[in-house]
Amino acid sequence: MKYYLGRIEEINGEMEYTDKFLFHTKGSPDKYMDKTAMQWRDRTKRDWDEDMQGYWCYGTIVRDDGWREIPKEDFDVLSKYIAVL
Repeated sequence: MKYYLGRIEEINGEMEYTDKFLFHTKGSPDKYMDKTAMQWRDRTKRDWDEDMQGYWCYGTIVRDDGWREIPKEDFDVLSKYIAVL
């Protein structure tokens, strides 16, 4: 099991938001992040926009903004302050 700090970016017109969260997976963190971006607001599969490199969700583009592997010790401490998905 590996531990990560992930980021999702939402673009709504000229406004951009970044949300950070923790996750762990035995599989590919890229696949985990793609699935998370696709289902960010709810569990509905979203339409991919090739130009924006993200998923449309209620008029907002949601996309994977990267991840960073972190030690389990850091994950344990950060999980007290940051959401774990």
